[in-house]
Amino acid sequence: MSNPFHDPGAAKLLSKVREDITDLRGDVHKLLTYTTRYTLPKGARELAGSARQGLTSGRNYASQHLRTLGTSAPRQAFGLLAGVAIVGLLAAGVYAFAKSDCCRARRIEEEEEELGIG
Repeated sequence: MSNPFHDPGAAKLLSKVREDITDLRGDVHKLLTYTTRYTLPKGARELAGSARQGLTSGRNYASQHLRTLGTSAPRQAFGLLAGVAIVGLLAAGVYAFAKSDCCRARRIEEEEEELGIG
């Protein structure tokens, strides 16, 4: 390689830089090799273990809540039926009250007509 400067000091520095770059390439190669052989597989194992643990805890949580839901379903159905019955009774009471008030008003009108008041 020809040196354009023909300066021994610059040539010496250029030689040192070339050696440093060669060493850096070797170190980067070692780093990539170590990372692909050890670090990444270890991280993948840890990630897989974490995912497995999360799935297991999620499954346990879901099964516990499904069991709770299974035992509370009859109570919920009873509560729903009781609510429907209460609403039905209220509706029947309102209907009876309205009908009795309407019938009473009609009876009063009929009595007034018979008496000749109205």
